[in-house]
Amino acid sequence: MTAGLIVIAAVFGLLIGSFLTVVTERIPNGESIVAPGSRCGACGLRLGPLDLVPVFSWLFLGGKCRRCRTSIGIEPLVLELGTASLFVAMTLKFEDSIETVAFCVLAAGLLALSWIDLRIKRLPREITYTTLAIGAPLLVIGALVRDEPRRIWTMVLGAALALAFMWLVHIAAKGGMGDGDVRLSPLLGAYLGWLGLPYVPVGLFLAFLFGSIVGVGAMVVGRAGRKTAVPFGPFLALGTLVAVFVGRAIIDRLWPDV
Repeated sequence: MTAGLIVIAAVFGLLIGSFLTVVTERIPNGESIVAPGSRCGACGLRLGPLDLVPVFSWLFLGGKCRRCRTSIGIEPLVLELGTASLFVAMTLKFEDSIETVAFCVLAAGLLALSWIDLRIKRLPREITYTTLAIGAPLLVIGALVRDEPRRIWTMVLGAALALAFMWLVHIAAKGGMGDGDVRLSPLLGAYLGWLGLPYVPVGLFLAFLFGSIVGVGAMVVGRAGRKTAVPFGPFLALGTLVAVFVGRAIIDRLWPDV
């Protein structure tokens, strides 16, 4: 792998991360992500090219609008650097392959969904379905390029298994598990199933483990009670991403013959 490939992944990550700031702001409000152009929410200043350079614009302007000096928040910086980091990580894992692109699509979708869920406790179906619609064909192409068509079937089965499990949890939780989490599960199951069916239970287990740790921790420090609603989407995303990178090691320890 060349350093140039890593640089390209980082640059594309920054650009996509910048686009995600628009997605996370407009999609929950039912607004178009195409028009109108980006503007300051306080004074209406239309942002020019120099205002939209990922990371550097934010640093140069001190995180404030160029005209009215209203704070624009840390969201652009988090999304841009987060996306770039995930794109580089996916490139390091999958190198110059079609699955690198597919898993970068997953990373961008999960980052946007997690940010929205943390902010307003929603997982917009538009983002979930778009990520699946773009990612699934790329995974199919990747399986065919590898001459491993079985990955297509494990992808479909993984999506079905994840959906069935999360639907059962949704029913058992009696409202404690949101519809958005259930809709998200086939996307996660498809990607993990493409890697191998054992990745699916590993990813889901990690999601519930992380969620339990944070939930108990929040109760201990008094930040949450038993009935406090906790967005679960970020834990599903985290469990999935951790499974992508270290799932094989976990599987080898738990099921060495699989």
